[in-house]
Formats: sequence, structure tokens, C-alpha cells
Amino acid sequence: MTSFLDVRARDPIVCRDGRPFGANQGNRMKSLAWPLPAMIAGSCRALIANTAGRDFSLQTGRELLGLEIAGLFPVADRCLYLPAPNDCVVHPDKGPLRAAPAKEHGIELGGCDWPNAGLRPVALSESEATEDFKPEFAPAWWPMAAYERWMAGGPVSFDSGFLKGPDVEYRAHVSLNAGTGSAEEGELFTTAALPLAHLRRHCAKTDGGLLGNFAEIELAGRVRATGWCEDAAKRLDTLHPLGGERRLAHWKASKSGSIWNCPVLIRNALAVSTHVRMVLATPGIFRDGWKPGWLDGDLIGTPPSSKVKLRLVGVTIQRWQAVSGWSLVAPTGPKPVKRMVPAGGAYFFEKVDGDVSSLADQWLEPVSDDSQDKRDGFGLATWGSW
Repeated sequence: MTSFLDVRARDPIVCRDGRPFGANQGNRMKSLAWPLPAMIAGSCRALIANTAGRDFSLQTGRELLGLEIAGLFPVADRCLYLPAPNDCVVHPDKGPLRAAPAKEHGIELGGCDWPNAGLRPVALSESEATEDFKPEFAPAWWPMAAYERWMAGGPVSFDSGFLKGPDVEYRAHVSLNAGTGSAEEGELFTTAALPLAHLRRHCAKTDGGLLGNFAEIELAGRVRATGWCEDAAKRLDTLHPLGGERRLAHWKASKSGSIWNCPVLIRNALAVSTHVRMVLATPGIFRDGWKPGWLDGDLIGTPPSSKVKLRLVGVTIQRWQAVSGWSLVAPTGPKPVKRMVPAGGAYFFEKVDGDVSSLADQWLEPVSDDSQDKRDGFGLATWGSW
């Protein structure tokens, strides 16, 4: 059974990267740009166990790992926001331009150094980029109305409806001597956290000015569970830590699940398209690094739970990121480091066989290879045409 969550960050949320921090390790904490799915899933599972009054036995831990967690994504004015797609190239004068696998007048242009043959470089056309330029940064979070236009092949222009990523908040601390109550000599350290109650608007002034420069947000999540986990998820309404340092957020069951549905514009575009684009809304984890495991050596395969066979022809992704963690379920201990494809990564396909419109039913469903990575929310994908 599917349940939905509204999460409001009461405190700035600590989501550290993997660099050491602590006594005799480092005195400056480093923050990720956004909480990772594994951190969100861990907080949510602990909350559901507490709500149900369960202990953290081995059996409870195994049942909690069966929960499917998705999110969290910003919501402002009842509109869902998704990460900027990586095929967006922002021209200083022309604004956002759409990159695609290079092809002009029926002749494929250039090549690339991907480890698999058959891929084409993803770039702007010569008519769009008549001269070299330095791209500007795209807004980190796109409102669904603009996102669906982009995924359907339509034009997009940036305005105050787009949101920037959270500004990292740094706090300086000092260690106190328990006997004297005074500061220990040289014992200074800095923590970093993300304020997730508001996000700065794209066109906002940067001089620390008006409150109107910020959008008040909540965070949307999705939970699929059965049995006692389902019952607990349906009655959530409490404060519970999100991330490290026990920073608090308010978790509440929600009925606003319609924001997770595939937009009609995307469904219509997929129904008539033979060129398909997949964009990751959360970081993806694949056995072959950048390449989904459901693609064979010829880059042909069927996305999970769909009815279409596709051929990969182009990829545009950012540099890989690392994720690890700690397991409380046997075998307990540190988890192995995995490489993630960052959110926003875009994959371009051509139809080989089957029904492309079936991909609309896989909107914001995971495409990672490992079943537990899927349940943790890695690799949530959106689909469109190109």
C-alpha cells in the first residue's frame, strides 16, 4: 500500500559527506548539496518503528528494509519540484538550450570516449552554439509545470518560480572543560547543515534582502509498506530526527499523492515518440557504474517494469559521487562504498520494439539495479521525448 509524507524541517539538516569529522579526525564538517536517499530512508524507517512501538531486533530490521522509500522533493505552493536535468545548457543571452545526441542533416557528428561503441556525444547544434561560450548554472530545482514542458520537448524560460539549492549554514563550536566550564585551548570545530524550510528563488537578490526572495517549502515523500509498517506510516504526525546530530523535522502522513503522477503532457508526448529521454530525479546506482545493468553489451534493454525495448545512443551525466553508510542489520558494520550517477543525469534512447507509452506508468519509479537500492529510493527516473 502506498502512503505519502509531508515533512517540514524544523532545524537545519545535517547531511555530511564521507570525509572524516570528529575527535582526532577533522574539525570542519562538510555538507552534501541535498540529503541522500539512504539517509532519508534510514530516518523514515526508524520513525515507523518508533511509531509502531517496535524494538530494533534483527527481525524488525529486516521488515523495515522491505519498505520502499522515495523522496524527499521540495514542494512550494502545492507544486512538486524536481532537480535540474543535465541536458540543459544555459546560454548567457539565449537562456536554457537543450543538448541532444549530435546529429545534423542525417549525418552523425563526431565521437566520444565512452567505453561502449555506438554512443554519440550529447551537445548543442551548430545553429544553437555559433561560438564558444561559458554556460551559466541552471536553477537547482524546477517546478513541475516547467519540468514537464522540458521533458516533452517544449521551451522553458527561467523566472522566480525556479528555486536554488539550499545555502549551507555553518556554525562554529567550542569544546568546554567539564571542570572549569571554560573553553578548551584550540578545541574549535565547525558544523555544516542545510536549512530546508525555505529555498532562495532563482531571480532573488543576493544581498540578504527581502523575505519575498525565498519560497517556503515542505518536503514530499512516498512510502510503500505492508502490515504493521503500513499502519504506522498512515498515522505519522510527529517530530523525529532527519539526518545527523538529531536535527528535528515534522513528519506527517499526507493524502496529496497526485503530485507524484506522470503529467498528461508527458503521457501524450510518449504516446507518439520513438526517441525517449530518461532523467534521474535521485542519484542512481548501477552495477556498471554509469550504465544501467538492464542494458546489454549492445546498449539495448528494457527498463524495469516497462513494455518497451530501447537502445541507448547518448548520455550526459556529472562526475560520479560516493555513498556508503552503516548497517544495523546482519551483516552489521560499514557498508561498501558505491558509485552514484548524480541526480539530473540524462540518458537518450531510441525505440527498438514495444510500447513507449508504458514508460508513463514508471514515472518516478526506481531504475537502479540492486533491489535494496531501489527500496532505498536510488535512481527514481522521469521519462520524456527528445
